[in-house]
Amino acid sequence: MDSDAFRLEKTLTYQLHQLAKLIDRRVDYSDIQRIALNAGEGRTIAVLGYYGTLSVIQLARLANLDKSQASRAVVSLVGKGIIEKRSDSRDARAFELFLTEAGQLVYTDIVDLIVQRNEVALKSLTPREKQTLFGLFSKIHQNLSQ
Repeated sequence: MDSDAFRLEKTLTYQLHQLAKLIDRRVDYSDIQRIALNAGEGRTIAVLGYYGTLSVIQLARLANLDKSQASRAVVSLVGKGIIEKRSDSRDARAFELFLTEAGQLVYTDIVDLIVQRNEVALKSLTPREKQTLFGLFSKIHQNLSQ
């Protein structure tokens, strides 16, 4: 690649990172900060709340975490009383993970935060532009999943 033609601000990863940081600065996280979650724990709760009971491997894949990150998040969240784990009836070596009642309340807070973040980021787009944007994200995801 010609380094003179390279423009960092024109790369997808740079733009996505910049957008994520701007969204983080514009959203009120006070509801979530009271329970002191890191990003992996937040994604773990969001995924478990959305999909229901999962194994650690399923959780890691759906939350886009590696297995060790997912395991650390689970240990922390079990300690906080947000997740419960029980032995899998089909495989004694595996565990099923699910949100506790307290975890369901945190999940509700996280969903509210996700909705707020999306509203802030997408407020100036028309419904058609939103549809186009998410269609383009889907195409990019397919390119990277092959």
